[in-house]
Amino acid sequence: MVLDPITVVLQVFLMFGVAFLYSNLGLGGGLLFVPILLATGVSDPILAAPISLTLTTMTAASSVINHRRKGFVDFRLGRTLVIGTLIGAALGAYAHIGFIDKASFKVIFAIILVAFGALMVRDWLKNARPVDEDDDSKVNPKRVAGTTVTMVGSGFLSGLAGVGGGLLNVPLLIFLLGRKTRVAIGTSSFLIVPTAALGFSLYVLGRYLGSSSFSWPEEFILIPILMPFVFVGAFFGSGLGLAKLKTRSVSLIFILVIFVAAAQILLDILGIL
Repeated sequence: MVLDPITVVLQVFLMFGVAFLYSNLGLGGGLLFVPILLATGVSDPILAAPISLTLTTMTAASSVINHRRKGFVDFRLGRTLVIGTLIGAALGAYAHIGFIDKASFKVIFAIILVAFGALMVRDWLKNARPVDEDDDSKVNPKRVAGTTVTMVGSGFLSGLAGVGGGLLNVPLLIFLLGRKTRVAIGTSSFLIVPTAALGFSLYVLGRYLGSSSFSWPEEFILIPILMPFVFVGAFFGSGLGLAKLKTRSVSLIFILVIFVAAAQILLDILGIL
């Protein structure tokens, strides 16, 4: 891969911007990292996904630092839920979706996003559940166990598509475990770090085991170039967001991102993107 300086500068600018915004939402940025990489020189989606996972890890890790300072990361809950995301990431990294075709999988995922988005819109408009308060009655062993199992889907999505899984993490934490929006976002970022890192590690391991002469893809040179900018973008973005953005505004932005992601998936299915 021949690095074009102008293209690299464009990648740095775009990745910084994505990390700056998504670090406030409990998202790793993979839904935009992957298409940006594919549009700026990384022609193989199989390579774009693991590169995206490294950038996703940096976005989430940087976001965790700032959210932890404000007490918005539930590490105790996260250590339990991460079991599900890690199992899902392992399955997703090697999945060939033999039980369902790729288009149908995307349709199902889009439907799930729209359903979660509709629930969040209802709560946002009616203020049915205060976004700044936890509902501790929902954190019981049965619900935590059920949510951990459900988190397998989030991890699967991460390992399969090179995204962080936050689009599912945040709604699950809000609706199943009653976490307030900021805690759901901070805890989602915490879950993304090991999940995305595992997805990348499994990709590398699979490439090593599947080849008699292992070599790093040339496209991986982008990883050390882009990671520092993504980390800094997420750090300043999440810090500014925590200081300036009201929680209801963050909730609305997350809702909009959910619907945009669903539309992006459907347009991809229709061959428009």
